[in-house]
Amino acid sequence: MSILTIILIALLVILLFRVGLSILRFLIYVGLVLLCIYLGYQGLIWLLDFFQINSGFLPHFQINN
Repeated sequence: MSILTIILIALLVILLFRVGLSILRFLIYVGLVLLCIYLGYQGLIWLLDFFQINSGFLPHFQINN
């Protein structure tokens, strides 16, 4: 392999690593936002149930294991 090929492969690896990190960071951010929304929703349902307020207008989601 020529030196130019080695340099191009190294640059490609660095570029893919940076793109992969930014995609991973974006996915983690989206996951945390969805987790916060879900926990807030569950907390709202818990509060409505705790104070015995009719929460029939809210859809109830359950995760079955």
